[in-house]
Amino acid sequence: MKTALITGGTRGIGKAIALNLANRGYAMLLAHRSDEESAARTVEECRAIHGEVVALRADVASKEQVVAMVAHCVERFGSIDVLVNNAGLNVDRSLHEMSESDWDRVMNTNLKGVFLCSQAASAHMLRQGDGGIIVNIGASTAIRGRKNGANYCASKAGVLALTKCLALELAPKVRVNCVVPGSTWTESRVEFEDPKVREAKESTIPLGRLGTPAEVADAVAFLCSPEARYIHGQKLFVDGGQFMY
Repeated sequence: MKTALITGGTRGIGKAIALNLANRGYAMLLAHRSDEESAARTVEECRAIHGEVVALRADVASKEQVVAMVAHCVERFGSIDVLVNNAGLNVDRSLHEMSESDWDRVMNTNLKGVFLCSQAASAHMLRQGDGGIIVNIGASTAIRGRKNGANYCASKAGVLALTKCLALELAPKVRVNCVVPGSTWTESRVEFEDPKVREAKESTIPLGRLGTPAEVADAVAFLCSPEARYIHGQKLFVDGGQFMY
């Protein structure tokens, strides 16, 4: 039985990844920061598919909590085969309205969190006979930018660079890749409930619609599969052709 640790694993894209991997027989630890209600619902749904699922509250920006989280996963399931670095924070502000705290909070969760979780999890993976897999969740705005999103875009650009560094350093025992979603309709993207806003965004996407969390989850599951065994250090865009280069 394979095991996975998913940060930000109880809502939106993280929940979709959890449900997908549950269907593939993974035992999972779903980390979340504060939403106990969403965590309980997601665990219940995953357990209905596959029973070995637990949730744990942890701040990925805290090294102490990250080390404890990874240790809990290994103690509970005996190994950590997959790490999905999905936890993310978005605080939109214009450049001159963005406080130092706004910058630090986003960077600490989105970039430092990926570093800390990868550091702690890979230490166990490198000692395992089969190694492991790390999948980071990026964002296409890391490359194309976004107004009022300097902190978020910079943090996700850092994730892309960190993915390459991890891939070079952890090979050959640990495969590392990054899934890069484009505009994806999750429950937090309430602006897409406005048809005019949604249609305007969809007009920028060659496939003519927003992405879904399930489609991002399919990409993550693929990178965790044997079929992706020779894919390493790559960015996999899941954006309907919204960004091509």
